[in-house]
Amino acid sequence: MSKNIILASSALLIAGIFFVLNDAIINYLSSINIQFYHFIFYGSPSYLTVPAFLFFKGDLKKHIVSSNYYVVIFRSITFAPMPFITFISLKHISLPEFTTLNMAAPLIAAVFAYIFLKEKLNKFIYFSLAIGFTGVLLVVQPGFENFNIYFLVTLLGVVLITSTTTIVNKFNNVTTAIGFFIYGGLTVHIISFILFFYDPLKINLEIFVFISLASILINLAIFLSTFAFKEAQKYYASIFCLVYLQIVWSSIVGFYFFNEFLNSYALFWGIFNCIKWLCLNSWTIKAS
Repeated sequence: MSKNIILASSALLIAGIFFVLNDAIINYLSSINIQFYHFIFYGSPSYLTVPAFLFFKGDLKKHIVSSNYYVVIFRSITFAPMPFITFISLKHISLPEFTTLNMAAPLIAAVFAYIFLKEKLNKFIYFSLAIGFTGVLLVVQPGFENFNIYFLVTLLGVVLITSTTTIVNKFNNVTTAIGFFIYGGLTVHIISFILFFYDPLKINLEIFVFISLASILINLAIFLSTFAFKEAQKYYASIFCLVYLQIVWSSIVGFYFFNEFLNSYALFWGIFNCIKWLCLNSWTIKAS
């Protein structure tokens, strides 16, 4: 089992870097009024390349066959609002704030793991959940000057994306990792193509390159994270801690490219949670 955890952790670590780089590009695109459906329409080749390649290879049927189509379609619908949430949130809050708010994911993942996956949570995890919740409150700071309603929109996105990874973990045998990837993007691409038809937009080569790069990064990140949570099995809550490393990448990118940074309270709790959950992940691998 330790081999599975190491493999899943490595995939999630790389996915985290790709997620942050994608978010950085979206941060720029949202500032010039590119909508999420423009982004997905022009970036669709990076998604469609996968089923097209499998089709010509003769392996597509193997990956799109599922023992439970309700699960994969429900997950696809659950994921559909995510691009909209990401674009609208990054238009109104900074990249480091957005990433740090997404660090509520391990907290939600642990709750979902206990309720839906029947994972046992030890005293350390319960203590970490309490500290993690306090950290999220310090980032959101409700009632204070820095509070922004889009903080709550971002947290809604965290609940949705964590739900999709929980589904992958619980129903890991209904289709392949590639199958989850293909079905996962189906609904949002259909919606985006329809919206683009009613609100088309011509873009220049520079914007097209940015969109294409971000699309490649986000699709790789989604596939790697799907693979990670499919492999993690009963250690879903433990490996989720690695998403905290995104705070490091996001703070670096946000500072150097957008002159954005976290306030002292948010930064402290972000780093604290990162170290705390990394220790939990190391302990889990050693214990397995």
